[in-house]
Amino acid sequence: MNSMSKKKWTIYGTVAAAIVAISISAPTFADDTENMSAEIEALKAQVAALESSREPTWIDEQRAEEVKSLVKDVLADADSRASLQGNGSPVTVNVHGLLQSRWSYNGGGDVDANHGFNLPRARLIFTGDVYDFQYRVSGEWQDGGTFDLLDAWGSTSISGVDLKFGQFKSPFMKSWDVDAADTLTADRSIVTYTLGQGRSQGVQLGKEFGSFRVRGAYTDGFNSANGAGVQNGYALSGRVDWDVADWWNLGAAVSWNDLDTTDYWTWTVDTGVNFSGLNLDASYVAKNHDDGEDWATTVQASYFISDELQPFVQYEYGQLQGDDNNLSVATFGVNYHVNPNVKWTTDFGYSFNDVGAGWDLADTGWRAGTAEGEYLVRTQLQVTF
Repeated sequence: MNSMSKKKWTIYGTVAAAIVAISISAPTFADDTENMSAEIEALKAQVAALESSREPTWIDEQRAEEVKSLVKDVLADADSRASLQGNGSPVTVNVHGLLQSRWSYNGGGDVDANHGFNLPRARLIFTGDVYDFQYRVSGEWQDGGTFDLLDAWGSTSISGVDLKFGQFKSPFMKSWDVDAADTLTADRSIVTYTLGQGRSQGVQLGKEFGSFRVRGAYTDGFNSANGAGVQNGYALSGRVDWDVADWWNLGAAVSWNDLDTTDYWTWTVDTGVNFSGLNLDASYVAKNHDDGEDWATTVQASYFISDELQPFVQYEYGQLQGDDNNLSVATFGVNYHVNPNVKWTTDFGYSFNDVGAGWDLADTGWRAGTAEGEYLVRTQLQVTF
């Protein structure tokens, strides 16, 4: 065999030996790789366990305190911006609002069908403190785009007596004192608009005696807000409220309105029961004037089936001098409280007699007619903030 052949066979032998060696060692190498991977995973698990169980160091605690302090500063800044007040300031300004969007359908009797959307209330409210005085200023956009002043009053306490001055609801009819956002039906009753006190300009004194509350006011007269209806006259009004029990209250009020060209006495009594989700209210109001006596009564009931759902029913009955038929209107519906600031109200009203022209229908959706059978459907979404 020549030298070239020997070299060639030597190379072949070396390659063959390497292949045999690799074949023999491959299973061992694979096992070592798997073992190494398993050890790495075990080490990762140990590190994670140690990280979760270790005690926080002073650096961690210091960082946590810094984060807490930062959060407090941010919240305090946000709160001062929302209420427009500085830390410790004796003057505060809180901003609130009310928006009501309503769709209604009115027909029946001898009135033409009328339906559509409107905004009964789009209101801005400012309240707060000026040292020892409290104040409230509110205004409302009407459907026509005008902006009307509603409340503009200040109040304080002097030797235990509450003093209020400016433009406000004088102390008379309870159903008018209830805020527009808290009415049971979609709007105030026809009786409330017709015989209620509205807003007036003047002064009021009040004092509480345990479960009794007494208020008296000297004003320009009922419904004289922003100078409307003032005839160089005045009104003296007084109201007493008595919380007979936690679930039962009684109230009564009387007022003398001397409006220069006309004068009248008016008085009202009311009661309310609130027991385990059941609410019952009843009131009577009368007005004695030159042409005779106007009077009306309203009863209503509601019950919270759940925290959100509140069905209700209301009935109004009354008489005005000059109207041939008495007012007789029933309304029933339901409130759905989406949350504390959003309420959806849907109700249906039916008139058993005609709704005479002497009744103040305001923005209720009712219209004056001369025949029975008029009806009104309203559904309203309300947002407060």
